[in-house]
Amino acid sequence: MGFLAPERVELSGEVAACARCHGPSGRGSREGGVEVPDITPGALGHSRTRAVGEVEDRARPAYSRATLLRAITEGRSASGRELGMTMPRYVLDDAEREELLAYLVQLGEHPDPGVSPTTLTVGAALPLTGRLGPLGQEAAAVVRAVFADVNASGGIFRRKLELIVEDDAALHEPRNVTRSNAETTTGLLARENPTRVETEGPQRVTPDATTRLLDRGVLALVASMRRGPLPSDTRLAAEGAPLVLPLALTGGTSEEDSPVFFLYPDEPSLARLAVQSLANTRESELRRKPLVVVHTGGEAGQAWAQAVRAETTRREFLSPVELTLPDGTLPVERWASAPPPAVLYAGTPEGLATLLRALEASAPTVRVLAPASLAIPEVVGASTARIHFLYPAGLGERAPELKDFVAFMKRHGLAPGHSSFQFGAYAAARVLVEALTRTGAEVTRASLTQQLEALRDFDTGVSPPVTFGVNRRVGIQGGQLAALDPTTNQLVAASDWMPLTP
Repeated sequence: MGFLAPERVELSGEVAACARCHGPSGRGSREGGVEVPDITPGALGHSRTRAVGEVEDRARPAYSRATLLRAITEGRSASGRELGMTMPRYVLDDAEREELLAYLVQLGEHPDPGVSPTTLTVGAALPLTGRLGPLGQEAAAVVRAVFADVNASGGIFRRKLELIVEDDAALHEPRNVTRSNAETTTGLLARENPTRVETEGPQRVTPDATTRLLDRGVLALVASMRRGPLPSDTRLAAEGAPLVLPLALTGGTSEEDSPVFFLYPDEPSLARLAVQSLANTRESELRRKPLVVVHTGGEAGQAWAQAVRAETTRREFLSPVELTLPDGTLPVERWASAPPPAVLYAGTPEGLATLLRALEASAPTVRVLAPASLAIPEVVGASTARIHFLYPAGLGERAPELKDFVAFMKRHGLAPGHSSFQFGAYAAARVLVEALTRTGAEVTRASLTQQLEALRDFDTGVSPPVTFGVNRRVGIQGGQLAALDPTTNQLVAASDWMPLTP
């Protein structure tokens, strides 16, 4: 607990954390126009003379244990001068005093993992083999190219960026599922979430790629490919290692102090956006008829359905009807004469194909809304007029120009591939580089996290502007309805941009 003089306004230690003003490395800052001094051992252990031109005499002898504790608890410097009112006076028991002094003795002396005099090492957990290997390899190539551009310009404060990629293919291999091409798998990232490796004998748990990267001592992670929360998130949080993630389809760590920063909203958030969109055009109908939620089960499907239920309840609409494929049956015959306001689908491409073919045969007027990860031409077929996709990356007037990205790809000899994954990797890498640059030469995981939180309206070149905050871990909060153009097989805007309301 701390108190601000002279009124002794009470502050929790978390709110009045030393690093908020003195910086994660303890080297001081200018906070709100106030000069915050360096509190590293080298600064505190030496005397300070009065600087020429200073209005106030801030000369002092070197701090001792006793005078340092007095400064922290009573607000008086080593010279006896009263410290500024913005410096809290902390209440510490004996154990806390000893722990704090031991910490201050080594503050700033040991660099964070991944930081050396010449390099900053960053990790990426991507599938490099298996079904999704082509996607992971394309993402890794884009991040490496972004880092190569930075290094060619002298690096970040004379440090070169180094990327380490660990193969996370096992995490993305659903049991008993095969696919003929990588494009069809772009919608499968939200499905099963195996945490064990299948063997003919007893199951064995293996560390995921994020854990292996942390074991190798990376500063941060970028552009990893994943579906939702992982056991390794606990370690990410414990170590304070930030992860700039293009997209986690089924959600992720959402605590305000989470180290995971998402560029785009996850699929449950897009489900809420779908309800909000329908509320703008069919509110009266939604009070008389329930929406239909169709999914293919598992945690991803349940998260989608729960998000729809929560949003309809919040708006006092009728509770949605939930159907699960392939076990459930679709009452499309009834929908022909009594169509629902819309069907909100999330699941496998096969499930979407089943739904669309049934509607084509029996209820052609029913509208379907689904995540853009399922905008696969082979799946949609002739149903392009009845299905809209929820797309968070910007189309039409919100679409980025991509001029710089196209030039970047050409400069590095990278062929266009799975564009959504290449865009995501590029945007995530650009965000990380910007935050590292703003952090300065004294880079730590904590200072990097602070700079990510301070990012406002950052233009990645391939997405809408990205904004994070202390209480905001999703950089782009909104999306559009998109249609699949049957001529070009590209998504085109079917609505204006819709902000995602809390």
